[in-house]
Amino acid sequence: MAPLTPTRLTWIVGPPGAGKTTLADGLRDRYRVVELTELLGPLVDPVRMRKGILGANARLVELVRHLELHPENRGLAPLVVVAGIVEETALFPLVDHGESVWLVLPAKARWLHQLMSRPAGADRGGAYDDYGYAETWYDRFSNWTGRGLPVQELVPDLQPALIGK
Repeated sequence: MAPLTPTRLTWIVGPPGAGKTTLADGLRDRYRVVELTELLGPLVDPVRMRKGILGANARLVELVRHLELHPENRGLAPLVVVAGIVEETALFPLVDHGESVWLVLPAKARWLHQLMSRPAGADRGGAYDDYGYAETWYDRFSNWTGRGLPVQELVPDLQPALIGK
């Protein structure tokens, strides 16, 4: 995959196990990167909370926009947000010309292999052990481009050494 250049505020979305964090990790040395799961982790991880996360993610999108798009903060370096699973209504319409959405969506067979190969406990909150839920989101994300949502669909290069790690 060619080198990527984030906009002022870039959202990375996609189903669990698609490679979002791996993609973001490759950007951390040049850009500010944050994951919504890191922001929610202290609240939800200790009690393995699962309900209300989509709504919380939507509010975090609002919070990040409020901070990053504030006129006095526009001079900061670009921010890449690994948003993960976020409903379309939380992201779209984009509110600023400096925003973009990267949709990480490998072919379904590859994605399933990556997801199923995750080691036990790979996710701090246990949110991705529900494969049916993950597949529902894969299918939902698959329709975003066809629906005309302004996303850049990305298929990161396969890194076999990372599968199952």
